[in-house]
Amino acid sequence: MTSIDTRTVVTVVFRHLFRYAYTSDEIAELIETVLTEPPLPICEIYVWDRPCRSIRDEDGPAFPADGRLRIACPADQPWAALNYINPGAPDGALVDSYNPHTTEETPPLLFDPEGDLWFPSSASLPLEQVREAITEYCRTGQRPSCVQWQPGQWY
Repeated sequence: MTSIDTRTVVTVVFRHLFRYAYTSDEIAELIETVLTEPPLPICEIYVWDRPCRSIRDEDGPAFPADGRLRIACPADQPWAALNYINPGAPDGALVDSYNPHTTEETPPLLFDPEGDLWFPSSASLPLEQVREAITEYCRTGQRPSCVQWQPGQWY
């Protein structure tokens, strides 16, 4: 398994709220925030050699060009959905998580509230699987291999 240099920074963006994690303890705490107490139900996670910067920052904006993990995790649901983008990836530059065990009760989750865009219900995964995928992404900076993927619809 590939690992990233320990000097990497995990940036979680809840719309305009940026949170950073530099150590494994901080990353674990940030993952729990994303899954159990998110300020907003949708966030983006970046793994980079420096903190991402907002358009509001003096030197901003700044984001890595090679990967982003988007998570939809409503606080009132035991489900979450993932969207991974890497423009340079030959095996799928835009993918959503895939749950081969969906039922009629598996809900579709909101991808973008402003555009009223939704993940398909087949993207909804139990929180424990999403926790594992986010942890892997934060450790490797690569698309998580611990979950299955399907072609994505939305950037």
